[in-house]
Amino acid sequence: MVTESIESSPAALAPEALLAAMVAEMERSASHMRIPGSPRPYHITYSLRRAELVELSAAWGAMTRRRHAHRNRVFAQVRVGSPRFDNVMDGGLGDEDEELESFDWIDAPDELSAEALQMALWKLTQLRFDEAQEAYLDHKKARVSEYLRDAVDSFSKRRCAQHSDLVDPRALEPGRWTEVVRRLSRRFFEQPKVYDPSVNLRVERTVRIMCNTDAARVITEDVYVEANVTAWVLSPDGVYVESDRSLYRRRVEDVPSEEELTAALDAVLAELEELEHAVSPGSYLGPALLYGQPVACLFHEALGHRLEGERLVARGETRTFAARVGDLILPRGLDVFDDPTMRCPQTGAPYFGSFTVDDEGVPAERVTLVRDGVLEGFLQSRAPIPSSKTSNGHARHDGVRFPMARMGNLVIAPSEEVPPATQEALRAQLFSLTRAAGRREALVVERVRQGETQTSSYDFQAFKSEPSAVYLVDVETGRRRRVRDVELIGTPLSALQRIVSFGGPTGRDDGWCWAESGSVPVSGFAPMMLFSEIELQQRSTTGFHEPLLPAPVFEDGSHGRSAGLMARGRRKRRS
Repeated sequence: MVTESIESSPAALAPEALLAAMVAEMERSASHMRIPGSPRPYHITYSLRRAELVELSAAWGAMTRRRHAHRNRVFAQVRVGSPRFDNVMDGGLGDEDEELESFDWIDAPDELSAEALQMALWKLTQLRFDEAQEAYLDHKKARVSEYLRDAVDSFSKRRCAQHSDLVDPRALEPGRWTEVVRRLSRRFFEQPKVYDPSVNLRVERTVRIMCNTDAARVITEDVYVEANVTAWVLSPDGVYVESDRSLYRRRVEDVPSEEELTAALDAVLAELEELEHAVSPGSYLGPALLYGQPVACLFHEALGHRLEGERLVARGETRTFAARVGDLILPRGLDVFDDPTMRCPQTGAPYFGSFTVDDEGVPAERVTLVRDGVLEGFLQSRAPIPSSKTSNGHARHDGVRFPMARMGNLVIAPSEEVPPATQEALRAQLFSLTRAAGRREALVVERVRQGETQTSSYDFQAFKSEPSAVYLVDVETGRRRRVRDVELIGTPLSALQRIVSFGGPTGRDDGWCWAESGSVPVSGFAPMMLFSEIELQQRSTTGFHEPLLPAPVFEDGSHGRSAGLMARGRRKRRS
């Protein structure tokens, strides 16, 4: 339940007392939930997520959104049968969680007494048990009527973690951030060419309490901070072009200062001035140099999602790399690993994608995916895959949908044995490749806003991202032209085989990633990378005219303002 107010949430029991209540109800369900002649529960997971959320948005000196919300949600997974064969088919990727009746019973009481929490879990568990019985029979039917290639066990048994964070009992204080957001938004009165601007701050603190029948006893507290400034400009050919700057943090004390938000706003305004007169090439196919942040996004979409374990056993997936272990899939000298335990060496704060214990109770681990260009392994939950039955602590979900293997902190890095190229050398190589291709201008992508990919066998394999800082560079004069209104597109195997060189400074890409188990925070780290060929396509399909009337605040005849004609942009995140 969401309480939209500035008041503190009702007092709740200490996390340890809530965990004890959950364990008691879990043990009762595991011991006594039976239907004669039907499979019995062999594994139960319970979790409670207590989230406190502050959302602040402002435009034109007024708060457009001011919310201080408290939400409690429960999760239950009931597996019936045995680890060798149970109710979960295709690694759970085909489950339509939101269509299940149990989905209507995930909200926990605002007042979390032990009795109220146990009643919520009791109701949800009964529904999950009934649904598990039906799914078990569907799984048996599929095994009889279909050939299930790469058939593996359903679940790996193991003893899980016992971990407890120190939970901060203090409520968030949105009042101290509200005036900063409001004050900065007044700056847009000075910008008659800017459309639909906003200054946004989102702070979420979530306490996760989890237990399962494999002895997991987990209490964690995580803070996610996002600050964003965004605005639009209308180009002469009728395209609304967006500029934004986002800052991601993991501690309340690291909420961006007014000085940092001012710098972000200044960068947006300067970029809009440039984007208004940027060129729109329509399409491009040729050599390109990508900075680290775009490379991290590209690898997340083209490689990372295809290394998630459940995709190797689900019938609806193409299993791009399932048979490629031991093969060279990237250039020699490149390593790829995912390490959720990473922290910032300067501050000690976790990265946006960091976590300590996954959502199946397994401690997070660093896992090597590619070593020296050769595929070594996959991200794994407790769902076995043909090459491995062991989880490496990467099961993740949004607290609502069922967990699956997901990325945390995906790192692309040069191997220690291979010295990376310098930024200057990469630029020289780019110019050389461009001349050899008979082109006058080379492509440089410095930043992308978001990306997405398709991994199912139903459709073609492809990925795309939305570049937000793209330039065409004259290889003879070095002159740069800003490019707008394009999308970077490609197919995974083809794109990865066109890597020529890499090096320079490491870039970072933070945000939220959406997949079958919901939206989870992620980070990516990568060097600059030179590609022999990258394809861009035009993004917009519709042109818009100026509003017929100027905005009321510019009634003196200044440049017209948006009257709701523009196509709204999507908030960043991938997938």
